[in-house]
Amino acid sequence: MKAVEFVKCSVGYTSPVVEGLNLRIDVGEILNLYGDNGVGKTTILKALVGAVSVRGEIKVFNRNILMLKPIERVRYVSVMFAEILRGDITVRRYLSLSLTSVWGEWARYYNINALLDRPLKSLSSGQNRKVQLVRILSSAAPVLALDEPFSHLDEETTRKLKSSLLELHRKGRTIIVTSHRPLGIGRPFKIPTETTV
Repeated sequence: MKAVEFVKCSVGYTSPVVEGLNLRIDVGEILNLYGDNGVGKTTILKALVGAVSVRGEIKVFNRNILMLKPIERVRYVSVMFAEILRGDITVRRYLSLSLTSVWGEWARYYNINALLDRPLKSLSSGQNRKVQLVRILSSAAPVLALDEPFSHLDEETTRKLKSSLLELHRKGRTIIVTSHRPLGIGRPFKIPTETTV
């Protein structure tokens, strides 16, 4: 069964970044979407949440999510982008906005309990990334998409993240991970530098 399917998709802003994308991702599969800077990896993830222009279809569990409001899509897909979080909101408050209560378990696993009462703007890039990981791994959405999640991570956290993704994979979650080079986990899919995929 297909979890996510891009059908003849052109995605972008004022003009397409990626054109003619046909891509199928099975339920419970890890897909490693990789390629050079600027080829459209992040843009493809933004298409899942309605943040860019899309022509074609994006189906999640056979439902065209382009027909849903962006706020409704979070029941199907949760996306973590590579941007650094800023603001006066505390880590605890940010994580408590998660739709599930399991974030506490992930917070312990990623050793961020000491950060819970600090504002997001006070975190280093590595701490910030750990907080984002805890948030997305706590999501109840059946499809998780992570934009370059291994950047800014130390060796121990890199190992933990690989283990976390494989564990969620074993539990049947569908995962999309972007990177510049193949990660060695999941099915690699290279976005070519040409505009048509």
